[in-house]
Amino acid sequence: MEKWFRLSTIVQPFIFFRISSFIKVSDVSSFSKGFFIISPEVSTFSRFRQRYRFSSLSKIVLPNNYTPIIKTQYNIINNKETITFHANLTLDYLKKAGNFDGAIQLFNSLDEFDIQKDVYTYNCIIHIYSLKQDMNKAIEYYEEMISNGIEADSVTYLILIDGFGKQKDTKKALKFYNKMITSNKQPTTKIFSSLINSCIKEDQIEQAEQIFEAMKSLKMQPDIRLYNTLIHNSIIKFDMKAANQFYEEIIRLGIEPDVYTFAMMIDGYLKVGDQESATKIYSYMINNGININSTVINILMQLYFEKKDSKMVHNIFEQHFSTSSSFYISPDIKSWTIFLKSRLRLTKDIEEAYDIYKEFLMQIDKNYELKIQVLPDCHVFNHFLTIFAHNYGNMTLSQEVYGEMIRRKILPDVVTHTILIEGYALLGQVEKANRQFQIMKSNNIKPNVFTYTSLIKAWAQVWRIDKIQQIYNEMIKSGIKPHRATYRAIASIKNSKNFDISQPKKNISNLPISRTPQHVKDTIKLNDKLEKVQDSETAYNLFENFLKNFDNTNYLDYNSKPNIYSFTIFMTSFVFHHRNMKFALKVFEEMLKRNIPASCYCYNVLIEGFVRLNEPFKAEKMFYTMINNNIKPDISSFNSLISAWIMVGRKDKVIKTYREMKKHGVNPNEFTLNNMKALGM
Repeated sequence: MEKWFRLSTIVQPFIFFRISSFIKVSDVSSFSKGFFIISPEVSTFSRFRQRYRFSSLSKIVLPNNYTPIIKTQYNIINNKETITFHANLTLDYLKKAGNFDGAIQLFNSLDEFDIQKDVYTYNCIIHIYSLKQDMNKAIEYYEEMISNGIEADSVTYLILIDGFGKQKDTKKALKFYNKMITSNKQPTTKIFSSLINSCIKEDQIEQAEQIFEAMKSLKMQPDIRLYNTLIHNSIIKFDMKAANQFYEEIIRLGIEPDVYTFAMMIDGYLKVGDQESATKIYSYMINNGININSTVINILMQLYFEKKDSKMVHNIFEQHFSTSSSFYISPDIKSWTIFLKSRLRLTKDIEEAYDIYKEFLMQIDKNYELKIQVLPDCHVFNHFLTIFAHNYGNMTLSQEVYGEMIRRKILPDVVTHTILIEGYALLGQVEKANRQFQIMKSNNIKPNVFTYTSLIKAWAQVWRIDKIQQIYNEMIKSGIKPHRATYRAIASIKNSKNFDISQPKKNISNLPISRTPQHVKDTIKLNDKLEKVQDSETAYNLFENFLKNFDNTNYLDYNSKPNIYSFTIFMTSFVFHHRNMKFALKVFEEMLKRNIPASCYCYNVLIEGFVRLNEPFKAEKMFYTMINNNIKPDISSFNSLISAWIMVGRKDKVIKTYREMKKHGVNPNEFTLNNMKALGM
């Protein structure tokens, strides 16, 4: 009788075969269930393994001309436990190699050859389905194992608890934890860590604390990874008191903090505005010879970037990431991104920005030649796109950056396309904005609210209400909730007295086609000029010319005369484009001098401007000026002020602002609630 054998998989130092159709064997009567082991020369095995990378069982075959260097020894397996052992090794190898289909195929073939399964075999298949995020199938195999009289061990429960935890299904994770306890299985540190992680992800803090205390009551010492999770959870809620308590507990228990512990503590202190404590931890790391990784350096660079201290960003980068430095650390793409953003902030013209861009490309190519794995991502290219498209209004260079991304096989994301659409919209190049929108959809990239808003802005500039309606309806149909900027873009084409943005869906379908008011046309032209201006002084000269025309022109009708919208365009430009509050406030004063009453939106722009400059007290002063002038603040006013106080760690001020919001009858939105939730309120 003739049979053929095909290679099923490899487990070092064995090659594992089953009866199939590859190697001709004349007598198989002595083989146990068709399995045997080849023990080839190790070097031969190594060369074979290097040559063949396995993705499926059908590909795992020996070439016809394969001949081992020394004679291969064939050892027949007769012991069932040994066969199960090697089957388990094979399953584990396939699982770790990511060949889930191959592992499933092998598992299903075990019954065919009457190979005994044990708890390790089932753990492998349960883990595979957990990794595939198919927990229903994982449970099926768990129940099959129990029905076959095989008792689950702590590894089984860890796999199931961890799997449900990753799906944010804490209820089922706790269910299997309780099953483990009732079956008298001792929970491990990893199981407790997984459960606590799961509870924290679902914001079940009280439950997480109970599990943590239960763990300590069993005299099981949490490891540094679990403490890092608890510290991280405290930091995202701006609770540095709790973070400090966990940190002190680590020291008291003699657990050595790792670099991520220090990185999180530095990050936490910076988030609440305690730069002194952050600096102390950083100095402690340096003085005690603690290895600093790129994560810590990136946090420090980000701190000085936000403080607009580009010199310090450059110094830190050179100190740690320069190859000539004695403290050399390999930078990651985030390090390069912060460094480049800092340099771009200092650029005086588009030529200088373009030089930095070309240097960046040269550095990428150099890293590739040196085999340094610092590959650029979409984010860093998006920043260059923003600089060229929004800061300098140069869509030619923006398209060059976009083309370079495609050439380097860096897939553009929704942000990439939105930046380009917004860039064309700002220049009034509506058809190009729409073309980019269509390219985005053809690449199966789902637009977000900012994409739709940018396109609405573009069509609003040419008064195409039909197109605005079409885009708006598509956005609603896609289940995307409009942003306040969306409503503003729609409202900009109608007099606010005739257009209620609180009911946009109803109103937009009934917008009449009408002539564009002259002041809107003039303001659009002004806006185009402002977007092309590189410095705030030149922009303010434009504003002064606008004032001269405003004061010296006899307007024939109300629609021809500039109004609050015109002044708001200038304020918005100085606040968001030039970050110059001095000129923004001058525009505001000039508007009031001409008896044009300020709106809530005008005050919101100024409040947000102070927030972005990290000047919360000035933002608060502007907020109360608005209230004293009998202008009711809206949700945006309160959200901006709450954000300002959160940035400097003033929880008392956050609570005061929230109470003020309730006092004025303003209902919190999702953004407000998320911020309050993060503060534990």
